[in-house]
Amino acid sequence: MTALVGAFAPDPGPLAYRAIRLTSSGGVEGVEHIDARDDAEAIALTSRMANAYGVDLWERGRFLDSFPSLSVRAPGAIA
Repeated sequence: MTALVGAFAPDPGPLAYRAIRLTSSGGVEGVEHIDARDDAEAIALTSRMANAYGVDLWERGRFLDSFPSLSVRAPGAIA
């Protein structure tokens, strides 16, 4: 029966990645759409976006990763 239920599930369509830029208080500063083929590419692109407050990466309602602000990363860490 599970296969039958899955057969009628809507096609989610192409991946839709969003980078959420955060403020110092943890609020949302802005949202950018990320054009990536898969999760690994989206993570690589978003990891370079961290500003003074950080960035969270989402694919629709699925949380993928969080990138802390540059000020809280370990000395010598590469973004």
